[in-house]
Amino acid sequence: MSLSPPSTIRQLLSRRNGIAWLVLLLSLLVQFITLLHLHRNESRAASQQFDILTVKASEAIRHRLLSHERALHGAAGLLAALGEPSQRQWREYVRNLQLQSQYQGTRQLGYAPVIGARDRAAHEARMRSELAADYRVHPQSGHRVHIPASHVEPLTKQAPVGPGYDMFSHDLLRRTMQRAARENEPRMVGTAGPGMQDEQPALLLYLPVYHGGLAPDTSSQRLQALRGFVYSSHHIDHLLQGIPDLIDHQLALEIHTSQGDGPSSPLYSNRDEASHDRAPRYSRQLPLDLYGQNWDLRLQSEPPFEKRFHSNEPLLAALGIGLSLTLFFYASSLGARNNRAEHLEQMTEHIQRNKQALRLSEERLSLALKGSNDGLWDLNLEVGTFYASTRAWQMLGYRPGELEPPPSLWQRLMEPDERQQSKIRLAQLMSSNTEYFATEQHLMHKSGMLVPVLLRGYILRDQDNRPLRISGTLMDLTERKQSERLKNEFIATLNHELRTPLASISGALGLINGGSLGPVPATLQQMLDIAQRNSQRLGHLIDDLLDMDKIAAGKMVFDFHAQPLPRLLEDALTSNQAYATEHDVRLLPAGTPDVRLWVDYSRLQQVLGNFLSNAIKHTPPGKCVWIGARLRDGHARIEVEDQGPGITQEFSPRVFEKFAQAGAPGNRNKGGTGLGLSISKELIERMGGRIGFDSPAGLGATFWCELPLHQQNGNDHQPGSPRLLVVEDEPDTGRMLHIMLHEAGYTVDRVQNLGLARERLAQTTYKAMTLDMHLPDGSGQQLIEEIRGTPGTKALPIIVISASHDADRAELPGVQWLHKPVFSAQLLNTLQQLVDKA
Repeated sequence: MSLSPPSTIRQLLSRRNGIAWLVLLLSLLVQFITLLHLHRNESRAASQQFDILTVKASEAIRHRLLSHERALHGAAGLLAALGEPSQRQWREYVRNLQLQSQYQGTRQLGYAPVIGARDRAAHEARMRSELAADYRVHPQSGHRVHIPASHVEPLTKQAPVGPGYDMFSHDLLRRTMQRAARENEPRMVGTAGPGMQDEQPALLLYLPVYHGGLAPDTSSQRLQALRGFVYSSHHIDHLLQGIPDLIDHQLALEIHTSQGDGPSSPLYSNRDEASHDRAPRYSRQLPLDLYGQNWDLRLQSEPPFEKRFHSNEPLLAALGIGLSLTLFFYASSLGARNNRAEHLEQMTEHIQRNKQALRLSEERLSLALKGSNDGLWDLNLEVGTFYASTRAWQMLGYRPGELEPPPSLWQRLMEPDERQQSKIRLAQLMSSNTEYFATEQHLMHKSGMLVPVLLRGYILRDQDNRPLRISGTLMDLTERKQSERLKNEFIATLNHELRTPLASISGALGLINGGSLGPVPATLQQMLDIAQRNSQRLGHLIDDLLDMDKIAAGKMVFDFHAQPLPRLLEDALTSNQAYATEHDVRLLPAGTPDVRLWVDYSRLQQVLGNFLSNAIKHTPPGKCVWIGARLRDGHARIEVEDQGPGITQEFSPRVFEKFAQAGAPGNRNKGGTGLGLSISKELIERMGGRIGFDSPAGLGATFWCELPLHQQNGNDHQPGSPRLLVVEDEPDTGRMLHIMLHEAGYTVDRVQNLGLARERLAQTTYKAMTLDMHLPDGSGQQLIEEIRGTPGTKALPIIVISASHDADRAELPGVQWLHKPVFSAQLLNTLQQLVDKA
């Protein structure tokens, strides 16, 4: 069985190939250690060879200069033998020395006598007769002694010192010659510049010559007996031409020189310009003391030298890697064979397990469907087949196979009044990108009655978004609908049958306790007070239960307007003042900013009343309760602070739960249903705010709510302006749309679910509406279908505002889609276009 490249790569990278990777790692490690050891040995050999070449180069330079010193001693011997030689004798002597071949790098050999100022004229006359008619001692100087170059061979224009040049007039040459004369030692100086014929650096080597041929013992006597100097001039490049066998293509040489303790200056370098940026692998620095000059030899290795020792390392590394890879692939192939055999065995076991798992899965599915009492159905659109489980048929009173399922079977089973809308909804569902769906439907039972069912399913689509298959479940909602009906009847009974007699009882008790029927005995008065408090408590419980039902069903209506915050708090204080007086508690304002809130007045008063009543109940007599507000991050925080015992740490997580009451002693005697804070939390969040409390240990409790500020200045109600309906369950988005449209001059009604939207559309005529597709009690698509199916609203312009992009494909007349976030200009332009077309 051959493996494709991806599977081969996965096999090589799998954990089962770990042995092969271990072999590769060990092999590479051995190769690395071997190469490292070889590199160190070669580096050690190269370093030793470099040291040898360095020493040879320095010794060769020293020996070269010593041979030139011997030529000067020979010339000094000639002067001792002949006295003052003639120009012809000097020329013959120098020619016999063969400077160019025997003393490589020597450019000229000369003699400079010491003459006094009075002997200058005689010296010039003699030299003009022997050497040249224009001979003269130059340059002019105030020194009493002159040391002119009188015998110079060979005579060339490139010679650094020409005939007649007074070397004693040059400061550097004068100091060098004086030192040579005092010490009776040859001395060297490098010079170039004005007064010299050669502007390039040159080396001058001086040897003093004394009268009588021998040097006196002291330095002062030597200066007195000084006859002159024999000297040789050298070009540094020519001087080192005899050493390339040691350094060319192997070592780069740089020479820096200094006179005594003076600064150093570069004298010679044979490095290429391209090699200046390269860091050499080997380098040495050697000092040389040559004839009074300090030479600093800096030698560095060149690539040819380094390649002699390290050129084989890449080849050895490549061979080592190749050998390691060969071992790796060999080990991998052995491992692959074992893995293949294990894989075949595992596949056999896996097939057996899959068969068993399939049987278990089928059993679980069957048991799950039986347990849920749901029916299963499947529609294959490609081949036109339909399947429904036994339970699905039983819900409608049929036996499996009793009805042959033609393509229009679903339409036959639908309620006639819902058939057209259901067909439209199904067509839109198929044309959208939706995969999962759930919808409530009424189907016809065999007996003719309607069965409410919940259809849930999944749509399988191809790459072009065409539906291929639809599968799902069918749930019988008869019992649920019956439960909802019974609950609604109970709520209606609770609202009417209990509230009406309770109002009579509370009113009668109020009249008696108020003294309208005359004085009441003290013993009876106590029992009447208890009865009145409990009747009021029962009334509050009924009100809270009704509110909780409205909130849970999404039927609570909010009437949002911009309300002044100071008036809201003042009204709350006024409404609860009597209750505070009854408990001997003072209500005090704590400062309120002059801003407006976008809230439902009655719902916020309900929340503040709950805050204040709780604070009053838990505050000891004679103490205070404060209510105030402050601005915080673009919101107004309303705070109610009491002086009670506070909230325990154990009870804090359950403060806003339904029927939650603190378990402190005496709390049950405070009254209350345990629903007030839970309802307050729902109301504040529906108005786009948040709620909470702070309770430091033993310092009372502060309950607060934060609500958004209203930025619109002006009246909310605009008589005569077009009226719009906003259907949006998300508080912040609904408030934003309300502000945008209100500022544009529209009167806006806002609801948060389909039920309230249907009521408003039935009661009021609107110019247009905005709609969110995802609402608590259904899909906005259902509302669109209902609007288009109603004669009075079928032409109503609708702007769908959704965060989902799946709706892009659904194109309906009079409907425009906008995606969140929506900007004011975009919303108003779209609205105007739809209204103009309507």
